[in-house]
Amino acid sequence: MAGRVPTEETAGQDKPGRLARLADGVMAAANVTATAWILVIMVLILADVLGRNLFLHPIAGVPEMVKFSIVGIVFLQISHTHRRGEMIRSDGILGLVSGRRPRLGAAMDLGAQLCGVAMSLALAWAVWPKATRAFRRDEMEGIAGHFQMPVWPFLVIVTFGSLLLALSFALEAARAAKRMHRGH
Repeated sequence: MAGRVPTEETAGQDKPGRLARLADGVMAAANVTATAWILVIMVLILADVLGRNLFLHPIAGVPEMVKFSIVGIVFLQISHTHRRGEMIRSDGILGLVSGRRPRLGAAMDLGAQLCGVAMSLALAWAVWPKATRAFRRDEMEGIAGHFQMPVWPFLVIVTFGSLLLALSFALEAARAAKRMHRGH
């Protein structure tokens, strides 16, 4: 798996299948896109600050762009973060249980991953209608006559990122199920 550090737990496991490799590639591409987006936003903020202080003329819409960009960036990066095993997680009890009863630990991990699938799909399900409505209504953020930008692309990114995260949780659930079956 891309970026995972082999541990006792992952040693000797099967190599990821075609779907997992494809998912890893899409998640990595989304992560790179978000990283580039961060750099663009940093340059935009710098230009806005310079414009404000040197020319008394800020760039219109920078606060709106930054506000929506943060959400887009998070949702483009979250699946890659989870897939690499770097997402914040309280696993103290899971570690204790897994050390003493590996099958039970794997079952607990499976349950947690399936909850992640459900929550991510629920988020995608909730946001997608808002994205389509925003597109149909041409909903904008900003001040009319000053700066406006469409809202729907950001809602589509949230939906896409949620679906990628659900896929990451599903792939990890499959790994937990294999560990549960093998007993380690």
